[in-house]
Amino acid sequence: MKKRNIFVSLAIAGLLLTSCGNADKKENTETNDKPLKVAMYTEIDSLDPFNATAGDTKTIMDQVFDGLFDVDEDGNLVPDLCETYEISEDGLTYDFKLKEGVKFHNDKDFTADDVYYTYDILAGLSSGEPKSSKFAQIESMEVVSPTEIKIKLKEKSNSFIYLNTQPIVQKDYEDNQTKPIGTGPFEFVSYTPGEGMKLKRFDNYHIKDHVAKFADVEILRIADRQTLIMALNNKDVDLATGLTNDELSQIEETCDIHSFPQNLVQVLGLNNDVKPFDDIRVRQAVAYAIDKDEIINTAAGGKASKLVSNFSPALKEYYNDMEEKYPYNPEKAKELLKEAGLENGFSVKLTVPSDYKYHMDTAELIQAQLGQVGIDVTLDPIEFSTWLSKVYKDKDYEATVSGFVGYVDPIRVIDRYVTTNDKNFINYKSEAYDEAIEAAQSADTKEEIIQNVKAAQEFMAEDAGSVYLTDPDNNQALNKDLTGLKSYPVQKINLEDIEKKND
Repeated sequence: MKKRNIFVSLAIAGLLLTSCGNADKKENTETNDKPLKVAMYTEIDSLDPFNATAGDTKTIMDQVFDGLFDVDEDGNLVPDLCETYEISEDGLTYDFKLKEGVKFHNDKDFTADDVYYTYDILAGLSSGEPKSSKFAQIESMEVVSPTEIKIKLKEKSNSFIYLNTQPIVQKDYEDNQTKPIGTGPFEFVSYTPGEGMKLKRFDNYHIKDHVAKFADVEILRIADRQTLIMALNNKDVDLATGLTNDELSQIEETCDIHSFPQNLVQVLGLNNDVKPFDDIRVRQAVAYAIDKDEIINTAAGGKASKLVSNFSPALKEYYNDMEEKYPYNPEKAKELLKEAGLENGFSVKLTVPSDYKYHMDTAELIQAQLGQVGIDVTLDPIEFSTWLSKVYKDKDYEATVSGFVGYVDPIRVIDRYVTTNDKNFINYKSEAYDEAIEAAQSADTKEEIIQNVKAAQEFMAEDAGSVYLTDPDNNQALNKDLTGLKSYPVQKINLEDIEKKND
């Protein structure tokens, strides 16, 4: 069979760092007396990558686990545990050449058997019960050698290559829920619910020029925002992400600020199966009643992009730069409510993950804005862990404000709203939308993918499936004594690169 050979170079710009320790210390490793302390707002939902759902959890556990590929600062796939790969001409068969000499944290060798074991569980090939609907597209796998694995898909999927950032676990190791073991730059030490996690540098990390600079890392659970500000100013915390504009103004003396688009989609999610949101006129009315500019200027301090659909402009090639279908117009909102038989308005409970101040601030603004057109909003703040089970999984809600982290795969960003996807938490149903996503998955050219991804955005916007609000900048604060923090178009932090500034 003719194959397209795609070589992935290991010489990645940005991964090669200059040695910064004394000559008698390990190469490219600086010994720091104090641990690197990182703030985390939400609770870890699972240490086992098979069960982790929350974006924050995955960001932290990315320090412990590696995938076949990683993502660089420009959003490109770059090699991690994989060196090269080939895709068959029909797009069904993937041949991966793996990196040699990689060790797990317990000193066992990484081989193709570990990839097989990981993907077998995700695809459900042996169990018949896939852990991931996305990996269920795998038809078969073959371990060709300790450094080679062949994967065949049931049908062509342009999203499959992006799935290979999935954390690889060790074959037959079943204790990841209590003591996770990966191949990443940091080893797991301990985790205390409600308090945080401790990690230590993995000195035998397979990217030799990328060994972590800090010997120890502490992830600190800090839910109270004012406590976090005090901790940053007192240098009891070195790094925090997702800060509001108001919070940034309080830490300028002690922290360097990094702000950049994060490819996140903040949404006012409307449950399309719950009255009155099963009526498109009501969803349109809600959309007309929302002043996104006020949200950006107030909640985001001007540091956010306005959304017109379920896609961020961060992925420029795939973004449909269309006019907003239902721009701010309170009078039009009232007209539509009257047409829907709700001239006197209605009441709705707005469920919000209280761990995220930006979403809470947005929800309060929405409460006031919808009140102007006769919609009485009651705020229902809950912890994010509860939000995941109640709203995202069980769909037991009326309306919600939350955000979804971006991916470098444009199809994955929006395929959560396909009718049959169990992650379609708004219960959106559109045959045209489903067909556009399916066409993007099987397209033969990049141009076809772009065309169908843009079409899907158009359908969602026209149907007012929900109200897509903003892509807020990711505001990060780093202790002024430290350097090395990088920015990514996905939810990711590079703790292994952070180091003390030269005196």
